[in-house]
Amino acid sequence: MGQIRITGGSHRSRKITVEDQPGLRPTGDRIRETLFNWLGNNLYGLNVLDLYTGSGILAFEAASRSAASVTCVDNNSKAIIQLRKNLQALQFGQINISQQTAHKFIKSCDEKFDLIFIDPPFDSDEMHIIGGIISTLCQTNGYLYREFGVSQDLAPLDASIWSLQKHKKAGQVRFELWQKNELK
Repeated sequence: MGQIRITGGSHRSRKITVEDQPGLRPTGDRIRETLFNWLGNNLYGLNVLDLYTGSGILAFEAASRSAASVTCVDNNSKAIIQLRKNLQALQFGQINISQQTAHKFIKSCDEKFDLIFIDPPFDSDEMHIIGGIISTLCQTNGYLYREFGVSQDLAPLDASIWSLQKHKKAGQVRFELWQKNELK
């Protein structure tokens, strides 16, 4: 087990516990700081979805920065148990946790989100599949953040739906911020 810290907002410098599990790779401090600088550090009123939530650090960062609601989705029971323990310790009332696959969640969800985080395990093909179906859950002008390994061959999102706003590489990680286009 290890710990990582929340980098900003009301819970800045608070730490969460992260279990050592195969495929679990929490987003690093520098990447999170860059992401939230891109988004603006105050997420007041936004509805956020964290697919493949894992450690939950992106969800906790969003809640710490005043997101109205944060939905965490993961299928790993050990990750969910630890996520609930961290949630109880931090006392965020706006975080909801759902244990199911991303596919099932997307198919059953009728909610729209202002910000969606997609960061599946690097050794999976989930990013290819989810990238093509996630647009139904994103508000017009909403944002989609995706994080993946530099060795992954990943096509850009559909330009008729999404516009790439920012992108960067840090070590073995590439990360991008997309915005959903207005309907034409």
